[in-house]
Amino acid sequence: MKINFKHINILQFTFIAIIFNLLVSINFFIKNQFFVGNSTNLTLFFAVIPFFAIILVPALCYKQSISLYDDFLPLSTTKKIIQSFFTNLFKFTVLILLLIPNCLVVNFFGNIDFGKVFTSLFCLIFYGASLISLCIFINQIIKNKITAFIVSALSIGLFSVIHMVGLYVQLPKTISAILNNLSFAWHFDQASKGIFNTKDIFWLAGFSILFILLTIFVTEKQKGRKLSKNKFITTIFSLIVTVLFMLNSTRYNFRIDFSKNKTFSLSSYSKQFLENISFPVNISYYCSNSLSALYPQITEISDYLSMYSNQNKNINYIKKDPDSNENAKKTLDTYGIFSQQMKTQKNNTTQYIDVYSAIIIEYNGNTQVIPFIMSASTLEFDLTSKIKTLITNKQRIVNIIVGNGMSLSSDYDFLVPWLNNQGFVCNEIHIENLNFANELKNTTGPLFVIGDSQIKIAQAIEIENYILTKNQNALFTVSPYSSNIEGDWNITQNKNTNIVEMIENWGVVFTENIVADISSSQITMQSQTSDYTQTSQTQVLNYPLWVSLLPQENATLGATIFWPVELQLNQQNENQIVKPFFVSSQMGYTYQTDRNSPSKLIESNPFVLQTYDIKSKEKSTKTIGAQIKGKISGLFNNFEAENANIIVIPDQYFVNSLMNGYIGGEYGDYRNYELTTNILYNLNNESELSQIKSKLQVDESLHKISTTEEFLHYLKISNLILFVIMPCSILILGIVLWILKKKKLTSFLLQLQ
Repeated sequence: MKINFKHINILQFTFIAIIFNLLVSINFFIKNQFFVGNSTNLTLFFAVIPFFAIILVPALCYKQSISLYDDFLPLSTTKKIIQSFFTNLFKFTVLILLLIPNCLVVNFFGNIDFGKVFTSLFCLIFYGASLISLCIFINQIIKNKITAFIVSALSIGLFSVIHMVGLYVQLPKTISAILNNLSFAWHFDQASKGIFNTKDIFWLAGFSILFILLTIFVTEKQKGRKLSKNKFITTIFSLIVTVLFMLNSTRYNFRIDFSKNKTFSLSSYSKQFLENISFPVNISYYCSNSLSALYPQITEISDYLSMYSNQNKNINYIKKDPDSNENAKKTLDTYGIFSQQMKTQKNNTTQYIDVYSAIIIEYNGNTQVIPFIMSASTLEFDLTSKIKTLITNKQRIVNIIVGNGMSLSSDYDFLVPWLNNQGFVCNEIHIENLNFANELKNTTGPLFVIGDSQIKIAQAIEIENYILTKNQNALFTVSPYSSNIEGDWNITQNKNTNIVEMIENWGVVFTENIVADISSSQITMQSQTSDYTQTSQTQVLNYPLWVSLLPQENATLGATIFWPVELQLNQQNENQIVKPFFVSSQMGYTYQTDRNSPSKLIESNPFVLQTYDIKSKEKSTKTIGAQIKGKISGLFNNFEAENANIIVIPDQYFVNSLMNGYIGGEYGDYRNYELTTNILYNLNNESELSQIKSKLQVDESLHKISTTEEFLHYLKISNLILFVIMPCSILILGIVLWILKKKKLTSFLLQLQ
């Protein structure tokens, strides 16, 4: 269909384009504080567009005076309406595409997911098509232009929030489903995650066709034209088919995952694993209908479970509603799965409803459960790891030794619940236990040693013996230095360094240097006068001794290493590989420990460090994590291991609860725990599961900016692009097109003379 460019008021459209572009930028970059935030996620960037569309689309469809003469054009009613639809859709599409440079600004600061950008833009265009068809219909039945504009705006506003009615009013399941389908937020949820889902596109396309047909039907009636019997039947039939197509669009569920890491697609490992299942596996999803009516993510979970179960005929999937099925509720009680409370509004009062969203997996009389889930993003990992545990009937054991005098239950209290949730069975082996050696002999699985200042030579011998003769995989988070983490943070030398010496014998040497980096964690500190007479002052500081790892091969989300020791790597034999596991940024530097000051090896006071001039310090990438693979020989034992896999992190506080609390901020920082989980999966010879889990770890931090100077530089460039270059470019382009159109019109009038 040919677009009617003659009916586009270029100057008016240019003005709308500038205002729209500026408003979207102001909302995301200023109102939502992108420049002081920590995420490149563009969901909020696109999510506001439907609310701006409340005014935008009626403005685009506003009937111009020139349109009053449409009846004189030699076109059929159908062609005129379709031409009007595509003309307005063209304008809306141009406005959406003009937002692409605004999205790219985010890429100065971190990585954006172009797959999510594509699906968001694509879905927005179809959403615009549905609203334009609605506005054209309203403009046809309401002749007063102002009234039509107001009614259109109110209608679009209603469609933007209609899914929220269920929060305030108890609705039947059918009515709730219809209201959800009428809501843009419902259809945009999967697109915002990088998923192209045909059921959302088909519904929006069907909505557009429905109102175009209604507009054609109403227009013919208004002109007093009596439809022939065949045309009347054809029109009614078309309307019925369109409505049925929309209502059944959920059955045509074809998904394509455009997200960068293919987060919502099955990996080749999972596909192969599922294909080899030869006995029945039952997956039951217990979901409250009241929850399904409120959150589009629930539909996403159900769709994913269907897709997952379709990989093998031996996998049976069923969805049950505990609210209406008493037996289902009893089953959940049997497995110790309890409801969660969700807040709703009803009759101007706040109420809490009990809801379920749990998955039970059954195989050969054994079960695994996911007690509560609200997103499909973790489902591949959760399902595959739990089904694998059921089929192999093997536990993932990790043996934890805390060797620095701290307590796993108090100083590292978040670690065990975290690892349990990831499918590990944590076996703590106490160094003070007289049966320490026997406990090691009677266990299996990799070792996880945290600190070594309290590990005596006898215990070090047993640890080395376990690695050399029983399980050759281990994670060490150790350092020859300790910090007074509950006091002044002074760094001192440990008396016992038996584990450090054992690791050095394998080719990883702990130097006398503590690494600092411009890429570091921010901490909030309070200062006070010595006599405590003045009010304390709060100050946010970059603390260079807490190195913030930039995203890299073994730390896709980054991590924080506290007072890391610089490592020197020395390959011990030709059958061994010793390589960096973590590195600092290129702006890393070191402070050498002062042995003449045993109570304070280096300056660690954050306020004092702020006064140091580091310009003269040599900057380079520093090794602050190492991996040893292959052959290792004993320091305390006369044994060798041929296929060792040892990970060394020179920081005994890497998973300490207090330290991770310092960097957690308002929402918590769990990257160190995620990284620990991935390492342990690899050490447990389950690298495939580690890779699946890594898909979830999308780095949305502003990691490309490491210095204040860099930030200010790109801030200026961003503001220049967003608030000067883009508006001016749109204005110049609009003026040029207006001049060309005017010249063309003048030339046409001269030809008529």
